[in-house]
Amino acid sequence: MKYILCGLILIMSFTAQSKTIEEVRSAFIYQLSKFIEFAKPIDKGVQFCFFNDESGPALSLMNRKELLSHNKEIVVNIIKNFSNVTELNLNCNIIYVDDKSFSAVDAQWLSKIDNNIVVIGETVNFLELGGLAALIKEGNKIKLYINRAKLSESQTKIGSRLLALAKFFPE
Repeated sequence: MKYILCGLILIMSFTAQSKTIEEVRSAFIYQLSKFIEFAKPIDKGVQFCFFNDESGPALSLMNRKELLSHNKEIVVNIIKNFSNVTELNLNCNIIYVDDKSFSAVDAQWLSKIDNNIVVIGETVNFLELGGLAALIKEGNKIKLYINRAKLSESQTKIGSRLLALAKFFPE
């Protein structure tokens, strides 16, 4: 319980200092990484993969060398080619698909991503296509949604304390 409270306090403090929704989402992604037991080795750090470095959560995380997850540095990878799924499967622990990149994603693409990678989007439509999680804006808050079916197939373990805070899709 102590760890979940610390995590929430960090999210709230990070969120309070943030000015944009992208910065809030980057804080959530970072904090989520701490409550996930990755099936893939993280010897070289926790690998965050984004498709957009001009705006969005990647921009907020790129130059934050002081941030650690599982006592490892976070590594931000910018992926320019959606179709190179092999690169994603080899180099990512977390893949974030923002709204600008969402149009390039379909159910077939998501099915090619290994079950040991956490794939996060921003909409219910993303969950319907087979994404594992979504950070959905509801009013002036960001809510974490988890796709039940995808979670049962996933090789990564999401901590029970984090699951207690999430909403599930479908409800």
